[in-house]
Amino acid sequence: MSISSTILDSSRVSTPLATLVNSGCWAVGGIFRLDYSRAVVLTDDWRKTQAGGVPHGAFLLAAAGAQTPEGFALDDEELILLRVSGTAALPNEADLVQTRLAVVRDAGDSGKGFDEVTDELTRNELQQSAFDCDVIGTFYADRSETRIQFGSDIDNVVSSARYQVFLPSTDVLSWIASYPEPDGDNLLTLGAVRFASTRRRARESGTDKAAVHVHIGDFVSRKTAVFGMTRTGKSNTIKTLVTAIATQAAKSGTLVGQLIFDPQGEYANVNEQDQTGLRLLGDENRVRIYRLGADGSEPQVLPLAMNFFDRANFEAVVDFVNSVVSDQFGTYAYVKTFTSIDWTEPDRVADRGDWITWTKAVLGMYGLLVECGISAPSFPSGGLDFGWTDTLYQNFNTSNPGLVIKVGSSYRATTPEAAKRVMLHMANDGGWNQRSTGGDTPFKFIADFNNRASGKAAIRQLREFHSTSATQRVEEQIWDDMQAGRLAIVDLAHGTGDVSKTISENTVNFLLSRANERFRSGADAVPFQIVVEEAHNLFERGAKDVAGNPWVRLSKEAAKYQIGLVYATQEVSSVDQRILSNTSNWLVAHLNSDNETRELSHYYDFKTWAESIRRVEDQGFVRMKTYSGKYIVPVQVAKFDHAMINAARAAAGLPAVEVE
Repeated sequence: MSISSTILDSSRVSTPLATLVNSGCWAVGGIFRLDYSRAVVLTDDWRKTQAGGVPHGAFLLAAAGAQTPEGFALDDEELILLRVSGTAALPNEADLVQTRLAVVRDAGDSGKGFDEVTDELTRNELQQSAFDCDVIGTFYADRSETRIQFGSDIDNVVSSARYQVFLPSTDVLSWIASYPEPDGDNLLTLGAVRFASTRRRARESGTDKAAVHVHIGDFVSRKTAVFGMTRTGKSNTIKTLVTAIATQAAKSGTLVGQLIFDPQGEYANVNEQDQTGLRLLGDENRVRIYRLGADGSEPQVLPLAMNFFDRANFEAVVDFVNSVVSDQFGTYAYVKTFTSIDWTEPDRVADRGDWITWTKAVLGMYGLLVECGISAPSFPSGGLDFGWTDTLYQNFNTSNPGLVIKVGSSYRATTPEAAKRVMLHMANDGGWNQRSTGGDTPFKFIADFNNRASGKAAIRQLREFHSTSATQRVEEQIWDDMQAGRLAIVDLAHGTGDVSKTISENTVNFLLSRANERFRSGADAVPFQIVVEEAHNLFERGAKDVAGNPWVRLSKEAAKYQIGLVYATQEVSSVDQRILSNTSNWLVAHLNSDNETRELSHYYDFKTWAESIRRVEDQGFVRMKTYSGKYIVPVQVAKFDHAMINAARAAAGLPAVEVE
């Protein structure tokens, strides 16, 4: 070989792409058939064994070139990324099957070993096989660029005789699984590459140590789906993501709030088995938990309730009442008229008549709450003013002395119980039940609703969300948490399903409204995340239109507000398709139904993984597609532990949690 040839080969084996191939990758065969979407790779048993096995779904690199003393030299600066989808028949497969049949028969009849009844040439032929592979894309490097690029296809098909195929080494596999390479500290080691449930050969070859790094920025202000059956690691995955975002935000000094709706209480509490929990990520200034029945004994735990009789919360109370009765009895006429009441307060002086009508409705609403078992000893504002006449007042006061007092030209119900008495009195004698000149008086709708046991039963479910000790609206507190970059966990484990759903939807609607106000004012958005467990209980496919469904609104509107959504469920088919279509990150563990995997197969190339997703039940084994990722990567997600917790606490300047 000439000196010039040696120098040329040396340069061809030291390019960025050639360096990947020459970094411990195993040659497992060559391509003998190639088109734009598929490749067939010829291999043999010895090469597969030496490489540590080639599992289904494995990544392979195909390179055109030749082996030289300096290493593998590329003919062209590109590598084709393949994924093993199965086995393929060789052109002489029929002859091989006949030969194998003869060998098995001869060995069985003679009692000899297989090698004893074949010659070396035959043995070599019988060990040959082929992989059927999907063409994922092309790694390439332009002469003007040092960074390796990726294209999700191939732009030319040439004679495949010079394509050799390599199984990536541990380091190269990590690079492929983590492509594109995250910049600086903006990364999370989510886990390690895992192709199969059986991991014996992966452990022997070390490829089970191929770390998978993801861009934390992929998960901020975007939609992330975590799918999987119960006990397959969904919660562990969410804890890992939430902790990584909190850590990165603290390191960079940015504010990224995170809100978790926790239906089982597993995020709000410390796990008794391993003593881990998201509440350990910070103190009460960084992590806050909202819980029904909180008594203030724990600084981190705040009441998930509001005072229904605080006039400042009236709008929120109406929203909660309307939501719970509409969800359960929204088709009934009396519910439609009740929820259609316009609660906008008219001008007390300029629109005196309308204001009096409005005050009657407000009093009727508060009276209805008390009638449904939601009570308080007093109004925090001191009383409830409304319009009345002296004749009606005197008639009521005769049998209910002192409950209502006259204040100027108006009257005042001194307590919520007084409001209920007036509501029942005026509803029963018909004094406020008549049609006014402007149409039905809103009070009439309330009085009619009060006669319906089913509607009142729905409102009665809200009793646990009322607390006379609450001083601020919960949604306001959570909004403040998001703007301050805190982690807020709404513990819904102690509430009924309908109340949990109402709380979740009203909170999301409130946050969207406040974010919209901030957006319209021209202020910079402060990004935050919303995390939803058991999302199939909240995302009703086709149940509501966009305007009425906060989760669909979130998927449609949240991008401009920089609000992210992480939702976990075992039912892909239950999630509204508008949400699925706007999901950027997918982490899919075991699903046991072909209905669910068939639905999943509509997105990206999850169809390739459908059978594996149904068959493999290993905890924490997910197939992942991220926003910046170019293809699906199978990952064994790392276990959430104290090291992650203490890294987040260190970034926040807090002492480490001691492990017993």
